[in-house]
Amino acid sequence: MLTLPPKPYEDNRQVSCAEKGLSPADEFHAMMRKARLNTQRENAEMAQQLTMPLDEFSLAAMRTAVKASAPESALMPEPEPASTPTPIATQIAATPFSIPDDDILFDDCYRSVLNLLVQQLMEAVLVVDASGTIQMINAKAIELLSGGKLGASDRLGEPENIIGKTWQEYLREPQKTRYQQMLEEQLVSQCQLEHAPIEASLILAEGGSLDVEFSISYLSLSSPIFAIVIRDLTKHKSEYQQLYQWASTDCLTKLANRRVFDASLRSQWQACTTSAKPISVVIIDIDHFKLFNDKYGHIQGDHCLQRIANVIAHSLPSDECVAARYGGEEFALILPGFDAKQAQSMAEYIQLEINSLKYTDLGLDDSVTVSVSQGIAAEVDGQFRTGTALLCAADTALYRAKADGRNRINLSC
Repeated sequence: MLTLPPKPYEDNRQVSCAEKGLSPADEFHAMMRKARLNTQRENAEMAQQLTMPLDEFSLAAMRTAVKASAPESALMPEPEPASTPTPIATQIAATPFSIPDDDILFDDCYRSVLNLLVQQLMEAVLVVDASGTIQMINAKAIELLSGGKLGASDRLGEPENIIGKTWQEYLREPQKTRYQQMLEEQLVSQCQLEHAPIEASLILAEGGSLDVEFSISYLSLSSPIFAIVIRDLTKHKSEYQQLYQWASTDCLTKLANRRVFDASLRSQWQACTTSAKPISVVIIDIDHFKLFNDKYGHIQGDHCLQRIANVIAHSLPSDECVAARYGGEEFALILPGFDAKQAQSMAEYIQLEINSLKYTDLGLDDSVTVSVSQGIAAEVDGQFRTGTALLCAADTALYRAKADGRNRINLSC
C-alpha cells in the first residue's frame, strides 16, 4: 500500500508573501509542491481502488445485469472465494460477460438476437446449419421460396413448411455442388471466405422456378451456422433483356442491327471454317425505295420496310441464321451450313414473297408493288479468307444484280 505524505497546513485566508515571510519566488515554488502532492494523492487512490477485491455489492450488481438478458438457470455458478484478494480487472475478465463459445447462455442469447435481426432485414435471409438444414427464415425468404404465396389460406407460405428442409432441396446442379463445396471450405477454415454471389434457378413448390443469386456467410458458434442472403433476379433479368433488345435490335423492323450482324458474322465464320461447313451471305436491297418514299411519304415507306422485314424474318429456317437491317433499305442474311445453291433457293423464295405483297390497306392502289435485288456469296472450299471478304463479295454481286435491271438475284463467282 502506498503511504501518502501528510497534508500540509492549509489556510484559506488570503495571506500576503510578506506575512508568510516568503519571497514571491518562494511562494511560487510552494504552490507547485502543493499541486504535485495533490496529483500524487489522486493517483495513489486510483491505484488502491484497482487493486481492491471486488466486493459483494459490485458482484451482485454485475449478476443483476446478466440476469436481465438471460434465464437464471443459464447463469454461471457463483465463483469460489479466493484465498487472496483478486484485482478488479482480473475478476471482470472472469465474470459471465466473458463466456466460452460452447456455453449454453451464449448460444441462446446469440440465436435469439440473430433471429431478431434476421426477421427485421428487408432482404431474403435464411440461416442453415452445417448440413444445410434451414433453422431460421424471415418473411421475405418465405415469400420467395413459396413462390409469392403468403397468408393463412395457403400452407406453402408458412415457416413450419420450410424450416427443417435443406437449402439443397431448392437448388439444381451445378449450383447444388458449388454450394456444398463452399460450405465445406468454410467449415475447414472456420472463417468467412470471400466469394462472388452464386446465380441459381431455385426449384419452388408446385414445379415453379425463380432466378436468384445468393451468398453465404459463416457465423462462428459452438456448432457452425451459415446465413444465406438471397436476391431475386427476376426484375433484374427482365430489365437486362429489355436493354439488350434495345441495344441489339433495329427499332423499326425488329431485326438485328448492324452491330449484331457484324459480331454474328465473325463468330459464325469462325465456327463454320473450323468445322469445314459452308456458310453463305445474302444482301437484299429494295428497288427504287427512294422513289417510293418520295411518292407515298416516309410513313408509308416505314410500313413497306416493316412488311419486307417480316417476310425475311419468317423465311429463316433455323435460329442459327441471322437476319439484320444492314442500313437504310438494305437487309443482310447469314446462313451457316448453306452452300451457294441452298442460299439461292432461299433468296428466290424471299423474292416471290416480297413481290406478292399488297399495300391496299395503306391506301395505295392494288397495282403498287415493291421488288428487291439480291447478291449472294458462299464460302465452300476456302475461296474467301475472312468473313469480311465474303460480305464484300455478296455486296458486289448485289450491285451487279441492280445493274442488270433489278428484281433479280446474282451469285458471286
